Amino acid sequence: MGRAAPVADFAEPSYQRVQNEEGKMNASEETMKSEQVIDIRRWEDLPLDCLVNIFKRLGVEDMTTGVPFVCKSWYEAHLNPSCWKILDLRAMYKWPQSPFIGRFMHEYRLKKFTTRGFLKIIINRSHKSLTELILPDYLLPLSEMVYICKECPMANVYASWHSEQDPGFIRSFVMTFNGAVKQHLST
Repeated sequence: MGRAAPVADFAEPSYQRVQNEEGKMNASEETMKSEQVIDIRRWEDLPLDCLVNIFKRLGVEDMTTGVPFVCKSWYEAHLNPSCWKILDLRAMYKWPQSPFIGRFMHEYRLKKFTTRGFLKIIINRSHKSLTELILPDYLLPLSEMVYICKECPMANVYASWHSEQDPGFIRSFVMTFNGAVKQHLST
């Protein structure tokens, strides 16, 4: 029976030449050490499913202004719809004055930030399979709430100002209220 081959931790290693403490190699050291290599594991070398598993635990801010700008593999992994199934917008306090908005506009090279534009991005990234949306402490305009409810019919909408005991309450209220407003305006 032969020995089992060692199992790699999580990715193919990258290699780098070994250098002395000063960071330089003289001619004899370079010749001697030219064949020596060390393993360096890099985050971007993680398999896609591992990156997705990590990213689906991150908040909206990291997923929109951080992760997609690190490297190509992170960008591709962050596009997986399972990373966007649960969105918690509570961290975006004081929206639209939030520092997040400035970073978002900078990263996406926007001249103007709109709530609808932002919602379109996150809903499209979820492939409309959003299952849970936790609203910020302030109220979104009715039109934005209706947009969320129509675009993501499976999403349960929660808010800090409402208990989570009835996950369909906010959706039901928004759609009923919107219908009543439309009916009132048409008369």
